[in-house]
Amino acid sequence: MTDKKQTSTDQVVSNINRICENTKITGTIETTGDIRIDGILDGSVVSTGRVVIGLKGKIKGDLHCSYIDVSGKIKGNIIANDVLILKEKSVLVGEITVQKLIIESGATFNGLCKMPNNETDNNNEK
Repeated sequence: MTDKKQTSTDQVVSNINRICENTKITGTIETTGDIRIDGILDGSVVSTGRVVIGLKGKIKGDLHCSYIDVSGKIKGNIIANDVLILKEKSVLVGEITVQKLIIESGATFNGLCKMPNNETDNNNEK
């Protein structure tokens, strides 16, 4: 029984991709799993999962994801199908399109924000 539980835990952990501090990647990352970036990415991220940008994480490029949690720095455009959270020391420069936006005190956001809403969009058509 212990072996089954261990295997199940290993599978959950292995579904989280990680770019560690002191690592630099250039290019596009596409994943259906979650990803945490503590290093530097010069490129874009496309994910159907959760994206976490750690305090030391830096991205110069676009992100298209469901859920984004930012503590680091991003210079680029973001499309978040669900939630974008900008933590206390985060810095974001770019255009964002989100369903829900949470900006903590101390975060920096310079850019444009669009929050599409089917209800609002339908009322504008009448």
